[in-house]
Amino acid sequence: MSDIFEEAEEGLRTEKWTQIAKKSAPWVGGGLALALVIALGVWGFTHTQSKNAAEASEGYAAGLEALQSGDKAKASQSFEAVVKKGSDAYENMALTQLAAISLSDDKPAEALAKLDQAAAATGDPLLKDLASLKAAYIALDQKTAFADMEKRLVPLTKDGRPYQALAKEALAMAKLQNGDLKGARSDLETLAITLGTPDGVKERAQQAVQAIDSGAADLARKIVAMPQPSDEQLREQMMKLQAMQQAQMQAQMQAQAAAQGQAPAPR
Repeated sequence: MSDIFEEAEEGLRTEKWTQIAKKSAPWVGGGLALALVIALGVWGFTHTQSKNAAEASEGYAAGLEALQSGDKAKASQSFEAVVKKGSDAYENMALTQLAAISLSDDKPAEALAKLDQAAAATGDPLLKDLASLKAAYIALDQKTAFADMEKRLVPLTKDGRPYQALAKEALAMAKLQNGDLKGARSDLETLAITLGTPDGVKERAQQAVQAIDSGAADLARKIVAMPQPSDEQLREQMMKLQAMQQAQMQAQMQAQAAAQGQAPAPR
């Protein structure tokens, strides 16, 4: 008799779990489908990013080549195409080149807007802060109000920022333009004695302090003229960009491998 009850109980359990399985099947299937969609989405996103970066690299190189040959119109067209690709680092650099072209055409306001856009295009501190600093140089040249110069430069002077010394020098220049000789002298003197200040900045700061002390404020302003980044600095940026690209490619390959391992291959 007990065997009969056990068989009946086992049959009820089996029927119960069959009903649960039938009810949950659509949800399980939906979950698997969602996982597949996510995996394919990740693969598509990384593939698109890689493709855009490669095309942006080629477009940027074409723009530089056109600039070297003196064809600014063709260079601008190439750089504008790079911007549309939306590859952060190349977008930043292309906008910076477009700003330089605008400056050469005597359009400082346009150049300033492009540099602000370049700074917003990337989170990389070297590229972002360099664009912001170049924008500040143009704003200085345009005799922008000191309050606006502070907004531009003070964040760049914080500890750990890559162009901290140059930003402090630019802020001192803004104070000179605003007639604050005491504040400018204090900033420049601090720069001149601070460990880690680049030799060029330190030397200009010392000369500017001497000029202020001698009553030659105009000379001090000329001494603290803002230099453009050197070819060596630009090469360092390109090397960093290449390293970033390699890291992105490795991350993309890992993401693709993970996606293929987690989701069934599409039929």
